[in-house]
Amino acid sequence: MVDEWGGWARVPAVAAAVVGPDGVRETRTAGEARPDSLFALASLTKPLVALAALVAVEEGALGLDDPAGRHLPAYASGAKAAVTTRHLLAHAAGLPEVGPRGVPALEVELVHPPGTRRVYSNEGYAVLGELLAAATGIPHAAYVHQAVFEPLGMDAFLGLPGEEDGRALTVLEPGMWRPGLQLFNSKEWRMRGTAAGGAFATAEAYARVIQLLLSQGAPLIAPETFADMARAQFPGIPGGVESFQTWDEGDWGLGCDIRDAKEPHWLPAECSPATLSHFGASGTLMWADPVARVGLVCLANRGTYSGWMMRPGGWGDLSRVVLEAAA
Repeated sequence: MVDEWGGWARVPAVAAAVVGPDGVRETRTAGEARPDSLFALASLTKPLVALAALVAVEEGALGLDDPAGRHLPAYASGAKAAVTTRHLLAHAAGLPEVGPRGVPALEVELVHPPGTRRVYSNEGYAVLGELLAAATGIPHAAYVHQAVFEPLGMDAFLGLPGEEDGRALTVLEPGMWRPGLQLFNSKEWRMRGTAAGGAFATAEAYARVIQLLLSQGAPLIAPETFADMARAQFPGIPGGVESFQTWDEGDWGLGCDIRDAKEPHWLPAECSPATLSHFGASGTLMWADPVARVGLVCLANRGTYSGWMMRPGGWGDLSRVVLEAAA
């Protein structure tokens, strides 16, 4: 199916892997993609940063219910003093999806009281990156590398080194970061390594994350920690991805969306309610269904702003094919 995306969807490159608890079951590349191609993950970065934060929790550097202000002076007083690590991980801190242009993440003001609305927030994960660095004494990108990429043996980077630029695919219709600077493609953006969306990886590398999600956190985090990650946080509150879709009940775990019965959705209803997933604005998708015991990582390089991935033959139909084959 992904072989057809170069036509009707105008996607230059795709790399996909079907994954089970035992590892990769099938791979496919199309268009300009090679097995070693690095894709801009965009928001598929967030589950990686969430896993790093959970490692920091197990190491004792962070507490899920500790106030962020314990490590971040900007969050030590006022409305922000109620924000915890758990709020940031679960997009329930009350921060906007995107803050005012030019305002540093730590200075962006809350738009809702913590724990009252699900607002998928790039600003929240930027703050989480700052929190991770302050709590561990290690820059967030380096900590993610040490805590996640190295243990899982991932060919992945948070902030793209110059020597790897030749392997990184250009994103079609990427959107703009700043005047004259494209998201995902400009050298300045690629080097930035934002915790909200600055990672690059091969499909095979990200498949190891799907395997972890299907293996209850092994080998990175304890089963008890994973159970919390996969559980709805602040369940029942409304909201979602405000630039894409919101719901009366926008359940989210610690780093991943929980499928539940939300409609419309980027995943089909055939996925179990417990399915963990995420998508990225560069054309990337991942999910792990613990009931079907199968998952998918599908990395593409056309921005999602046109909605191509939601059309017939896109993410929903691809996911159905994966589930049918697994059954």
